[in-house]
Amino acid sequence: MDAITVQQTEAEHQMDLDFRLQIFPGSIKKAMANGNRDVVEAEEVPILKFGSSDLWNIDPRCIEVIPGYNVRVKNAKYAEKVEILKQNMMEFGFSKDSPLSVFVTDEGDGKTSFKLKRGHRRLEAVLAVIAAGKPIKTVPCIVVKDAISEQDLTEDLATGNSGDPLSSYENAIVCKRMSRWHPDDHAMIGLRLELWPSQVSDCLLLMNGPAEIANYVRDDLISFTHAIELLKDHGPKALEVIEQSLARSRAAGKTKLMPRFVPGKVIKKAVTAAAPAMKAAIDDIKKDKAFSQLSPENQQKLEAILEQFKKAEEAEAQLNADNPTDEPELNLKQAEV
Repeated sequence: MDAITVQQTEAEHQMDLDFRLQIFPGSIKKAMANGNRDVVEAEEVPILKFGSSDLWNIDPRCIEVIPGYNVRVKNAKYAEKVEILKQNMMEFGFSKDSPLSVFVTDEGDGKTSFKLKRGHRRLEAVLAVIAAGKPIKTVPCIVVKDAISEQDLTEDLATGNSGDPLSSYENAIVCKRMSRWHPDDHAMIGLRLELWPSQVSDCLLLMNGPAEIANYVRDDLISFTHAIELLKDHGPKALEVIEQSLARSRAAGKTKLMPRFVPGKVIKKAVTAAAPAMKAAIDDIKKDKAFSQLSPENQQKLEAILEQFKKAEEAEAQLNADNPTDEPELNLKQAEV
């Protein structure tokens, strides 16, 4: 199945971050009594009043999407999911087991409107089905009376998508919005969004860093985890490192940033692999008679390196003592195979 990538513009991305909403709850009874007369086509028989049993049945064309509210990135994965839903609805109709979540707002002058709270891809799919000629007059909806403040809606973006969780980048947008109400309180944001505080910290590190890095994560040019790692390792120079790494990756024919192309990564890996042999060599040099003939400065450098190994071994031994395990202990004197 082909899926078309819809590239988000910088203006759309900024709207995701700057999204704000004032809500004036409206009368559910009045909204239902209006039926679909505002959207019905000339040749259609109007639904004079939306009915309900356990759920309300509403013409999906009456449901408005709030601009900038949904944080899901409209990429190839998004388009593919909508297409799958569309094909399913073309065959079986709209599932009553997956109702849309809407709320009613007062638009003034006696007018009300239905706003979509949850189910953006399902609404998009059913509208595409109707446009393709399949008659679907109404869809099942849960009409929410409470929990429709701006903060409530923001929280629901994360907690209301357990079936298909948000990506780390999308969660980062939600965390950034939540920081308006809980500035610097990562534990509270995590509690409200059902995330660990460390996850919130990483999300805000990305959103508060250079916008270019967040865009690279959004466009899947670098993984969220790798971007956070480089932000922590390189701080203000992270963008420069990432862009250099991307250039190296592209030169090698890769579309995404590959960890092995990060400057210094190859050397660091080689040094790590050679560490046991280096320690053994330095031990041998120290035992050699010629060691005393080295300059005091070079002797101190070698002693300092050995001291680092010694402290690491002591720390490892303490960890093993505090957390006994059947696994073999790490042997710094033996290179990895």
